[in-house]
Amino acid sequence: MNAFAHLDLFDGIPAKCPVKGCHSQLTPQELLAHLLMRHRPEDSMLEIGAEWHTVYDLDLAKLTPGCNHVVGVIAYAGSNNASRSRPIGPELQLVHHLPIILMLYVSPPAPNLEQMYVLYLISPVASRKVSAHVSLLHGPEGREVRGLRCLRNFLDAPLQDSEELLHSNMDYLIYTATDVWEHCTTGDRCKLQFKVVLHGEPDLFEVEDDQQEETLWQATQ
Repeated sequence: MNAFAHLDLFDGIPAKCPVKGCHSQLTPQELLAHLLMRHRPEDSMLEIGAEWHTVYDLDLAKLTPGCNHVVGVIAYAGSNNASRSRPIGPELQLVHHLPIILMLYVSPPAPNLEQMYVLYLISPVASRKVSAHVSLLHGPEGREVRGLRCLRNFLDAPLQDSEELLHSNMDYLIYTATDVWEHCTTGDRCKLQFKVVLHGEPDLFEVEDDQQEETLWQATQ
């Protein structure tokens, strides 16, 4: 059995809304729409600028196998607004920020297969201009642990920037259960720490370069 055979299936697995007091269970894309339409951005999102280092903590004991989990909901401001950041309000929801959800899927136990912890990004657009360096951190030292990057769709050409950068709606970053248990923090509770660093400029109306050139050519005819 192929350990990666079911990667294209868990986009349809619900995740719990991360907003306190909300008990909605929705698929990742539905959850993004739910957060944008049903909750105030200042209650559901954390503003992040380009090259900011942000660390998310997850309690390993609360991660249910076979389920999607929200690691963090990001309002990505890019580099232009990072130096003059304003509180996230309804008017900034789509005009100034690219909404991104960092998801984590934990595969269920299976005979002869090691469990996988799969990180991926959800946003309104499959942007090639915005990418994220996501990594599991090793204990108190904060050393980065490399994962395995895997394209979601075999028809997508491998992106040229890096083997380690994630793009929204395009690829996965996979860690094994061995990676996770070896590098989680110890103490009162086992904790996973993921570091996220975003790069590029957000553009909700992004058009592929070749498509944009074709559109401009047609407009001149």
